[in-house]
Amino acid sequence: MAPVKITGAVVAAAATMVMLSYCFFRFSSDKLDSCSSSSSSKKKKTKKEKLSTRNGLVDAIGNTPLIRINSLSDATGSEILGKCEFLNPGGSVKDRVAVKIIEEALESGKLFPGGIVTEGSAGSTAISLATVAPAYGCQCHVVIPDDAAIEKSQIIEALGATVERVRPVSITHKDHFVNIARRRADEANDLASSKTRLASRINVAHQEKTNGCTAEEQKVPSLFSESVTGGFFADQFENLANYRAHYEGTGPEIWQQTHGNIDAFVAAAGTGGTLAGVSRFLQEKNEKVKCFLIDPPGSGLFNKVTRGVMYTREEAEGRRLKNPFDTITEGIGINRLTQNFLMAKIDGGFRGTDKEAVEMSRFLLKKDGLFVGSSSAMNCVGAVRVAQALGPGHTIVTILCDSGMRHLSKFHDPHYLALYGLTPTAVGLEFLGIK
Repeated sequence: MAPVKITGAVVAAAATMVMLSYCFFRFSSDKLDSCSSSSSSKKKKTKKEKLSTRNGLVDAIGNTPLIRINSLSDATGSEILGKCEFLNPGGSVKDRVAVKIIEEALESGKLFPGGIVTEGSAGSTAISLATVAPAYGCQCHVVIPDDAAIEKSQIIEALGATVERVRPVSITHKDHFVNIARRRADEANDLASSKTRLASRINVAHQEKTNGCTAEEQKVPSLFSESVTGGFFADQFENLANYRAHYEGTGPEIWQQTHGNIDAFVAAAGTGGTLAGVSRFLQEKNEKVKCFLIDPPGSGLFNKVTRGVMYTREEAEGRRLKNPFDTITEGIGINRLTQNFLMAKIDGGFRGTDKEAVEMSRFLLKKDGLFVGSSSAMNCVGAVRVAQALGPGHTIVTILCDSGMRHLSKFHDPHYLALYGLTPTAVGLEFLGIK
C-alpha cells in the first residue's frame, strides 16, 4: 500500500477545523452557562420579589384569608366561605376596630401618646386594644363584666393593660361596665388637667402656700400614673370608627376575594360594626347581595329586624328580667340600637340557639379542623340558615371572629355546658335539619 502524502494544505485545513470546533463548543458552553446563570438569576430575583414584609404589628392586621368551609358547603350545596379574622395578631376581628378607633382619636387630638384608652368590653375588643395601644405609645384600661370567660381578662393583663372586673348590670345603671369605662377616661383627663393647672400655679405663684401645703404637695387620688397625658373612651358601641373599619377594610377585602361573586353575607351583631360596615359596602357594590343577621337568645335585634320592634309583647309588658341568663355566647346580642348597628343594610334575620352554636363548634372541629369561639359558631349557624333559605348554588360569606382559645372555661368546658343542658350530642348537622 502506497504511503499517504500529507500536504501543508491538509494540515492547515485540519488545524482550522479543530479551531472552529473549539470555538463552537466554547461558545455553546458559554451560552449554556450564561443561560443557566441568567435562569438562576431570574429565579433568585423572582424569589426575592415574592419576599415581602409588613411594617410592624399594626400593618399585619387585616387582609385575612377567606376559606371555603368544606363540610358546610358540601352539606348545603352552596359555597359557604369564612373570613378568618382569628388570624389577626390580636386573635380577632376586633383588631381592625382597635386600630381605627385609636388612629382616629390621635388624628383628631382626642388622644395623645402616653394617654390611656379605656373601654368596657366582654373581651375581644379589650384584648385588641391592649394589643395595639402600645404600638401607638398609649396605655389601656379595661372594664369587663365578671361573668366573662376568665381567660380573657388574664390575656388582657398579660398584654400589660389594667383590668377592672365588675358585676353585670343593666346598661342604664351607672355601674354598667361601659359606663364605668367612660368615667375612667374622664378621671384620666381630670388627672392630666390637674397636673397642668398645678404646673401653672407653681410657675405663677412660685409655690406659695395653699391651705398650709405647697402646691407641689397636693395629690389627686387616681387609678392612673401621674405621667398619663389624658384619657380617651373608645366607645366601641357608638363610635362610628368601628363601622368605618369594616366599610373601608373587611367589606372591600371580601368583595376582592370573591371577585364580586357573592350572593349573601351573614353575621351576628354586638356593637353592630362588622355587620353594618360589610353590609353597606357590599350592597353599594351590588344591591342584589343579601345581608342577614343571626341573633343569639336574649337579644332584641332579631325582633327589630323581622318585626320592627325591639321586644316581644310579653317583654314589652315588663316580664323581661333586667339581667337574665340569656346566652352562653359572648360579644354578640344586644337590647338596644347602637349608632353602628343603625348603619347596617339588612334584608332579614334568623334566631340561633345556644345548643346550635355549641353543636356547630364541635362539628366544625371534627369535620374541618376549625376550633372556633361562640360568635364564630353562631355565624356559621347563620350561614347554613341562609343557604337553606336561598337554596343550593349560592355563595355565602360569614365571619370567623375568634378561635376557641378564648372560650375554654365556658363555651368549650364540658362541665359548664352540662350545667345548662348544652352537652353536644349531634353526629352531623341534624340539629339544623340536615340529614
